[in-house]
Amino acid sequence: MKARQHTYFFIAVIIVTILLLFAHEFSPDTLRKRIFQFPAIDTMGHLISFFILTWVSHSVIKLSLRLCVPLLMFYGALTEIGQSFLGYRSGEFGDFIADVIGISLFVLATWLYLIFFQKKVTKQR
Repeated sequence: MKARQHTYFFIAVIIVTILLLFAHEFSPDTLRKRIFQFPAIDTMGHLISFFILTWVSHSVIKLSLRLCVPLLMFYGALTEIGQSFLGYRSGEFGDFIADVIGISLFVLATWLYLIFFQKKVTKQR
């Protein structure tokens, strides 16, 4: 049953992402310019994408958090270093910090889940 819930959540994330991409095309120009000129939209994208990447690595691929966290931090650092060599992209330290915060938020959410919800399950038995 647990695997089915992960699959449903992953499908829901994909559907919401696709809907947001298409909603961008149908939104008015003034709204689109306001949202995508906001400088933190890139940082929020890094944070959310690394949260989801950590979730996929831990829950779907079944990597342990002890392996997953340093591996994804290293990946985030390498992508920013690689972007600094590209002409059309710029590697920013702030984006790397957003990557680390996204990973840390997943670890925090997992820790809180284990503390608060696992105790309720064991108490009910």
